[in-house]
Amino acid sequence: MTSTLHFRRFAGSLFVLFLLCAFSCAVCSAQPNQQQPTKSQKGQTEPAQKGESAEKAPFDPTKAKDAGVGMPTPYDKFIALDQVLTKTKVDWPQVFRKVAVDIDPDKFTDKDVAIPMILGVRIADGVMAIKAKDAELLNKCASDIEKLAKKLGVSDADLGRARAVRAAANKGEWLKVFMELGFFQQDIMKKIDEPEHATHGTLLIVTGWMQGARYTTTVVDDNYSAETSNLLREPLLAKALNEKIGSLPANLQSSPLVAKLRDVLPQIEKILNVPRDGAISKEDVEQLNKLATDVVKAAMGTTS
Repeated sequence: MTSTLHFRRFAGSLFVLFLLCAFSCAVCSAQPNQQQPTKSQKGQTEPAQKGESAEKAPFDPTKAKDAGVGMPTPYDKFIALDQVLTKTKVDWPQVFRKVAVDIDPDKFTDKDVAIPMILGVRIADGVMAIKAKDAELLNKCASDIEKLAKKLGVSDADLGRARAVRAAANKGEWLKVFMELGFFQQDIMKKIDEPEHATHGTLLIVTGWMQGARYTTTVVDDNYSAETSNLLREPLLAKALNEKIGSLPANLQSSPLVAKLRDVLPQIEKILNVPRDGAISKEDVEQLNKLATDVVKAAMGTTS
């Protein structure tokens, strides 16, 4: 699977979840239309029996196309962990309280690097708040996201859904929260996707993925097995994120936060680069958590 398909997974999930980011949906391909065999073909092959489908061609990674960068979401990992850990029910509210960050959006002024990174972190926290069904903390996430997005030039009109998110959460209407937060994120991304904000989107995506990794590695470490560790495997995604950071303009490459990302992402890629049916060691799961935590803490420490 290519890095693009991983990005598309992110885009689908977060655009449905958040659809606040995300944070991934499977991309469906249309089945080729059946064609009537020509006279010359009739003698070569027998027509398929009724109800019999043609054999699906094997996946060819060389034909994959870059569909752009999607939004990060750990939600697909949360679902997978629930399915694997059937005997040990995950206490998602406890995981949320253990990992989620607490920030003061008003203290951040670096619009080029720090604010987009913190916005990505809080978007991942918002996704986790939905999984934990914690209305109070989701309200705080939505408020922080709104304030941070405004600092990046997102208008009040584009942030109108924040009120709908909070109202639905306070009523315990979690399906509506799920959808409204997704549309809220989409409104923000429409602004950030504009050419003048392209670097913001990259930093938001990478750091949002880092925060999602903190959640998933926390659960995997507490419930370690070869099966749970394999859920973390996505080396091509880590490689693609590293390439995105490497493509940032020169004026941002000198930022200590960007330098931190350049240092950490290759290490993460190495940890995640295991065979398809392989396992990530418990020590490497803990190291992955540490690397992601270092990035998030570095971003939180930059308030000017």
